[in-house]
Amino acid sequence: MTARSHHTGLAVIAVFKVVKGLLLLLLGLGLLKLVHAEIATLFSLLIEALHLNADSRLIHELVLKVDALQPHSVLLAGLVSLGYAGMLLVEGIGLWLEFTWAAYLTVVSTSLLLPFELYEVIERVSMLRVGVLLLNLIIVFYLVSQLRRHTLRSRTHLPRQDPIA
Repeated sequence: MTARSHHTGLAVIAVFKVVKGLLLLLLGLGLLKLVHAEIATLFSLLIEALHLNADSRLIHELVLKVDALQPHSVLLAGLVSLGYAGMLLVEGIGLWLEFTWAAYLTVVSTSLLLPFELYEVIERVSMLRVGVLLLNLIIVFYLVSQLRRHTLRSRTHLPRQDPIA
């Protein structure tokens, strides 16, 4: 059995995608648990537990937004989160295994979000927004360069392994 080395860039992107996917999975599952809960009450308890100033204008506006949430909105957000988490996990695992299809999927899915991220930067510049945009641009350009060099494996051309005797 031979040890396979990973392209460092692909491994970093794969781990990043898997971590994001796991966090979104947790978020989605949490939202699904909250569908029929009294979210406003739970949020008020959270504010008290964190010792936040409930008289703050920001906290007050946030409480009003949380109170206005409808169960179908929470359900939809949970389902979207789970769907996106699934896609990120598929991308991450596929990139870890260095499959060509995973690189294509990641390039397409990441590229589709770039116009929205650019709009957000234009709307209000912040270090976080610029950082996210740059990170996603780097991911897309790196994967495209790997695809052009044909350094990834296609599913049909896996290296042949000798059976263990």
